[in-house]
Amino acid sequence: MRFVRSTNPSWSTILLLFLVISLSNCSVIFPVVAPFSDLPEPTGPYSVATNSSTWTDSSRDETFTPENDFRRLVVQTWIPIAKQEDLSPLPYIDDPELRLPALAKQLRLPLSLFSHFAEVKTQSTAFSGDSDLDQKFPIIIFSHGLSGMRFQNTALIEELVSYGYVVFAADHSYGANITIFDDGETAPYRAGERRSLNAGFLNTIDLSQIDILVGDLSYIIDMIREDSSESFLSELPMDKNRIGVIGHSLGGAVAISTMAVDSRVGAAMILDGWYAPVPDSVISGGLDNPIYHLGQKQWSDPGNYLRMDQLLSHSSGPIYKMLIPGTHHTDFTDMPLFTPFSLIIGYTKILDPVWLNDLMRRNTRTFFDVYLKDQPEIRLKDILHSQRDVTSYIFTPPTP
Repeated sequence: MRFVRSTNPSWSTILLLFLVISLSNCSVIFPVVAPFSDLPEPTGPYSVATNSSTWTDSSRDETFTPENDFRRLVVQTWIPIAKQEDLSPLPYIDDPELRLPALAKQLRLPLSLFSHFAEVKTQSTAFSGDSDLDQKFPIIIFSHGLSGMRFQNTALIEELVSYGYVVFAADHSYGANITIFDDGETAPYRAGERRSLNAGFLNTIDLSQIDILVGDLSYIIDMIREDSSESFLSELPMDKNRIGVIGHSLGGAVAISTMAVDSRVGAAMILDGWYAPVPDSVISGGLDNPIYHLGQKQWSDPGNYLRMDQLLSHSSGPIYKMLIPGTHHTDFTDMPLFTPFSLIIGYTKILDPVWLNDLMRRNTRTFFDVYLKDQPEIRLKDILHSQRDVTSYIFTPPTP
């Protein structure tokens, strides 16, 4: 996820708002001008628990540090648990003293505007070590975009978990906004320092980094599939043979590229994906497994969707695509749910974020219900055909 301003709001509106804030006590007036909201409740039959910890991949060196370090990730897991009332919800921001300054720097906004963001609550409680459930659930792994965060799509993740999925997400170290390890060390954002020599919109990231990020997802799958009674993973109600991936922006390229090389991944949901980093061999070779792209009507660089269409035309698996007008790149994260301020300053564009969040949750869950839980495809087709004011279609590959 790379936060980019939309050009919709007038600069006079933005300057007026900042003038009001600058002449007042920000910590007092900003919650009134643009209050932050807690995440919406998930609608499924299960409650949601979560756990975060540092994982070390001793098979890979960390290429972003001069020392001989192993690759470390902070991995968060969301687990369905038996329905409970009056659970203690965890905060959205994991470490405000470190996370909020990094976020303010990234968004180029005063830190004081984010002080009350630390009070925003999720709909997840701390995992006690027991789900109190006998059945096993499919697995989904989420990959964030460039300078994003592992929990940037928590509303979507909690919805999936509440309907019976175990979800994993990692801060891609040095590609995330900031990664805060269990020992207090941090990995700042550095991925943008490695520039590609390619022209146009390809030059914002060294495309060789895609291999590192794909390695992150495959490492998580390795750990999930490892039979270790000593690992906390052994306590999770997982069906280790049913795995899907979700990716936003660069994470979409990571999800696609992982599914292309890792046969353990059965389906990919792409949220406003960035297709430039997808290797040419994957674009030309296509994919055999189901893909669903859900995103904005058009990118500022038309080359992105041209590359997406090339991939889809070469793929033999079921393909679904929905393009939504009046949306911006970061609308496909949690950001528009928190505060109308993001719309005012142009970081989001959607006028009805609740509607978009509901659409994302419903389509994503149904897609994985079909391809990870063997439910009838007609449910997904009905949803696609029922949407108004969006461009959506199902691509059926030609019969050889």
